[in-house]
Amino acid sequence: MKNHPRSSAFISVMRHPVATSFFCKKLAVFPSFSHIRVGFLLLIVFSLLSCSKKLSPEEIEAQRLLELARLEEAIQNAKNAAISEYVSSLSDEVKISQLFLVNIEGNQKYSAVEKTGSLYGKAGEGNPLVPGGVLLFSYNISKDPLETFEYIKSIRDFYLENENLPPYVAVDQEGGDVNRLRGLTSVLWAQKKVADSFSLEGASALYSAQARQMKNLGFHMNLAPVIEVLTEKNQDFLDTRSFGNLEAVLSYGEVAINSYEENEIAVVLKHFPGNSNADPHIGLPKIEYSTGEWDSYLKPFEVLLPKSTAMLMSHAIVLPEESPAQGENFRENLKRPACFSSYWIQEVAKKQFGFTGLVFSDDIFMGALAKNGYPPEKAALESIKAGVDVIMLSEKRFGGVAGILLSKAKEDPDFAKEINRAAENVIRYKIKAGILELIEMDDGAEEKSQMKNSLLPTSNEKIPAFTLRVNPNYKEFDLKKFDDDYKAGMKAFEMSK
Repeated sequence: MKNHPRSSAFISVMRHPVATSFFCKKLAVFPSFSHIRVGFLLLIVFSLLSCSKKLSPEEIEAQRLLELARLEEAIQNAKNAAISEYVSSLSDEVKISQLFLVNIEGNQKYSAVEKTGSLYGKAGEGNPLVPGGVLLFSYNISKDPLETFEYIKSIRDFYLENENLPPYVAVDQEGGDVNRLRGLTSVLWAQKKVADSFSLEGASALYSAQARQMKNLGFHMNLAPVIEVLTEKNQDFLDTRSFGNLEAVLSYGEVAINSYEENEIAVVLKHFPGNSNADPHIGLPKIEYSTGEWDSYLKPFEVLLPKSTAMLMSHAIVLPEESPAQGENFRENLKRPACFSSYWIQEVAKKQFGFTGLVFSDDIFMGALAKNGYPPEKAALESIKAGVDVIMLSEKRFGGVAGILLSKAKEDPDFAKEINRAAENVIRYKIKAGILELIEMDDGAEEKSQMKNSLLPTSNEKIPAFTLRVNPNYKEFDLKKFDDDYKAGMKAFEMSK
């Protein structure tokens, strides 16, 4: 039976290039249903085989695509397992440290300011305690690019000397007033001025040159851009930090994101889901908006979050009159600052907008929290429970807060799972940033070859094995490249419209 109607119908769809592309993309959307999906696909292949003595070229291609989908899924599952195993192998002290982005001291040579004993109320005892990410401010940065590079390199060296995982290095480099690299990298205007003065092509050149300079200096991440639409309700706080109206935010925001990400600087979009005129450093912002204002607050995040590595949660309490899609915890979550709200993180950012990256809290020492019943220890607990991956601190010591999280994890298995979830997400980012390497173990090569040459799993077939290690390669500073990129940034700046 060469042309069974059902198999022919399937093949007729599969032979169409657009349909094939659509079909394959859909396979990757639901990883949690991996076994069901692969089983369904294999059932289709068995149907094709049973209905045809000799396979047509289209049927062979369909089998190949299904086999590749199964192989890709198996490999991804193996990578996820390796990451989980790696996180499980970390000491409590190293694991909990991955959940913090902390400011540090110095600008010449790095050293830790506290020890692991501070996690247990024994300050001064134990090994150096260092965060998973370090946030540099202006006083950490020299006006000399080589000195800045050497200081950043000394951070990595200190971590390795003390048998720890190297951190990612982040900075607030929005431009304008929030410009930590002023006088070191090429001129970077505030976002509003960029949108008003540059074409999209000019903005791309400006941000791309900035990203290349940052990469050369040793940075991994930029806590920018701000993608909130400027309105009467937030202009006192945001001012020139926003690109402006919705159209400007969507167009220039995408340019900024692509310029940084394509040059290996991860962006952290902020501040989701928005701010009011109240300064969160001083008081708790509250936002009330009507259904007609939905786009003004959330449209940029809906469009741009899937393009970014990370997002930063605001401390605002956001109170829409109604939401296009209300989760089951909608009412309860709206009464809480957004960084403690599983509704905003899980329901909106992840489920509705498709965001899969790292979730950062804003600084938990801000007055918006501390003066409204959320001291840092409580703020950290609530953030992690809501789905935050990284707690940001402007303070240089985090051991006391981290110790609270450790104690909670030891008495609450569900919270321990949240700690592991967050740590695994940080490790995934460190792999993406090239800080860690996920490599295939040699003894998995033969099994992988067998998988490529077989359609169905066999009793002796194994998933390829992976392991993690610190990337031994670290690029030295390239002064000529830095100078060239600086000049490119200045040229772009001079060509503003």
